[in-house]
Amino acid sequence: MELSRDIGRHDAEIEALQKEISELRQEIKQISKILHEARGGWRTMMLLGGAAGAVGAAIAKLAQFH
Repeated sequence: MELSRDIGRHDAEIEALQKEISELRQEIKQISKILHEARGGWRTMMLLGGAAGAVGAAIAKLAQFH
């Protein structure tokens, strides 16, 4: 009797752990997606910053001649 009760309790604990692992996997996927998007945004910001710096340098260079 006690053995079947222990087995039932262990089954319930295993199911709870499986549910938690599934939820953690979903959260990890969401975090991975967010990081991937942030990496693309970072690249865009670096490109814009570089372009702005180049335009600024060109304007400064041209301003010396006037």
